[in-house]
Amino acid sequence: MMKRNGWLHMLLSKEIPDIPDRFGNLERLFLISFIIVFTLIFIRTYPTIFLGFGFGDEYDWSLIFSFFKSLEYRYPILFYVGLFMLVANVLFRLQLFIRGQFAYRSNDPDLPMKTIALFMVANGLNIVFVLIAGMLLGLLCVGFGMDFITGFNAVENLFALALTYTENIPTFVELPLLVAFILTYLVQGFFHYWIHRMCHLNRFLWLTLHRFHHMPVILTPATTNVVIISVPFFIGIVFAKTFIFSAISKLFYEQQLFMEMFFFHLIITFADPYGHQTALFKEGVKSKWISVLCFLSGNGVYHYLHHARDAEIVASNKTNQVNIGGGVAYFWDHVFGTFKGLPPIAEPTPNVGLWSNPNLHHNPLRLLLSGLIQIIYEVNSNKGLTTKIMCLVGSVNYAPPNTRDFHIKE
Repeated sequence: MMKRNGWLHMLLSKEIPDIPDRFGNLERLFLISFIIVFTLIFIRTYPTIFLGFGFGDEYDWSLIFSFFKSLEYRYPILFYVGLFMLVANVLFRLQLFIRGQFAYRSNDPDLPMKTIALFMVANGLNIVFVLIAGMLLGLLCVGFGMDFITGFNAVENLFALALTYTENIPTFVELPLLVAFILTYLVQGFFHYWIHRMCHLNRFLWLTLHRFHHMPVILTPATTNVVIISVPFFIGIVFAKTFIFSAISKLFYEQQLFMEMFFFHLIITFADPYGHQTALFKEGVKSKWISVLCFLSGNGVYHYLHHARDAEIVASNKTNQVNIGGGVAYFWDHVFGTFKGLPPIAEPTPNVGLWSNPNLHHNPLRLLLSGLIQIIYEVNSNKGLTTKIMCLVGSVNYAPPNTRDFHIKE
């Protein structure tokens, strides 16, 4: 498929080597810095509908500042309550991230430094992909007589465009604020549920976009991968999900509900980190208030089961369709029969990762692009139009006559 002495083959075949213990202190310092930055940056996703697709979220501090300015002017007491909730949210999540990460010593046999480097470099490459996509869009705009910045800032522009399109949507029925918010949250959760579930049903979406997120066998802040690989689908996602939430909210309430969404997330995201913390899973299950908050938020320890690969948890196929999420209290999982309750406290922490726990390449670029390369290989090497189409639109259980797993060591 590619020349073995070519530069592309070299990029996709080089493996991250074992990292000596002498770099342990440097690793610890880097991880602490990363966790602090990650915790703070994550706040910027709270005003959006936060479907969990990583780079599909609009990051804008000015939007959050405007919320607090509005509260300070109109409701001073709520302003201080909001500040307290913000600080409490950040500090609680920060200590969870630190404890979950540092439960493993440097170069732990279960989590060696090279594995941490593997997934952190891969997530870094995902950001590079975003920048490259922005540059290509900028050049495309130049080709059509527009300015480069318009294309480069496509995410921000699409976010603004989605809000502009929804300004003229009429309010179908004016509901009380609380009722309108709950209804809006549930309806947009329906779209979250099916977008996410389709990434587990359709082989093209699973292989090219979402499988990477499920690769780690130990979940920590450093090994939690982006939910959707950013090439190039994040561009469409940011418009679609922003428009959907804003449009739905306008149907039931005159004003858009982004401020309400932000403060709602300040409350329900306290326990979210448990969803990607192997070391803290049992702690979350044992705590009544943590498990209840995780259930209400549709995340946390219940989401951890979504990453499980144990046969008694994995449901209808080998990509795990349990606890998909969307809405409050796993509403749509209950409706469509994909909800999975927590295991008894006495049972061991479920194993996570891909089905059958394959031996993955320690090459970040290869893992990111393995699904796309597999699809290209299958379409190119299989005969017959029907087979080629099935490679794209078939279920995750479909396997064409000629296929190859590029993420697994042979």
